[in-house]
Amino acid sequence: MAFFKHFKLFLHSTKYVQFDASIKYNTFFSSGAVLKSNENIIYPNVKTFKHQHITLISLNRPDDKNSLNVATLDDLRKAISNFENDSASTIAVLYGEGGSFCAGIDFDELSKAPQIYNEFLQSNCQKPIIAAVSGFAYNFGFDLCLWCDMRIVEENAVMAIDRKLNISKSKIFLKRLLKTIGYSRTMDLLLTGRDVNSKEAFECGLANRVVACGSSVGQAVNMAFNIGKFPQQSINYDRSIIHKIISE
Repeated sequence: MAFFKHFKLFLHSTKYVQFDASIKYNTFFSSGAVLKSNENIIYPNVKTFKHQHITLISLNRPDDKNSLNVATLDDLRKAISNFENDSASTIAVLYGEGGSFCAGIDFDELSKAPQIYNEFLQSNCQKPIIAAVSGFAYNFGFDLCLWCDMRIVEENAVMAIDRKLNISKSKIFLKRLLKTIGYSRTMDLLLTGRDVNSKEAFECGLANRVVACGSSVGQAVNMAFNIGKFPQQSINYDRSIIHKIISE
């Protein structure tokens, strides 16, 4: 119960987490240190917070609905790498600040460096990661949802492939989508670009849980806390097999 009391206080702090802007990620990486309980680390566009065995990672561009540019993706990769290298942290929760998960990407930057986005999608996190989805999960935000192991989706959340943008989807995203929801539904979303609400997302397998607005992070942490009690070696081995099957 102590964990949940602590986390309730954590959620009711300003926008989930209070971060000390004086903490620089370079300090941690140059020293080779990892996050300890109740410590946090801030990058220009991504925040992390750790409690016990759970690492919370948040996209922090709320004015742009957490859309990704090259710099933000680089920050995200660093945060995930730090989580993977932290032996005391077994599972992560990924979410967006300000009410939206991730509304897409910077189209101009993507056209200049598409390989950066594709390389990220082709990678696999070495430990379980849960997406706490609120607001918009469009384009690369949709890709990022499927990149995670599970999705806790708020009632008002929407996922979509925006067909107004002249961008082809990556092969690995299409493969994940196809294996998640099947051929007919994949073609539906791919060709129409329509919004998928939380109810449909749950019915077709895109969402593992649908929860009340504002509660996705708390529900994801609750799930992460329970998953973290199991033997992690066997969990991560089974995950690796699943990822290998998907990538074939």
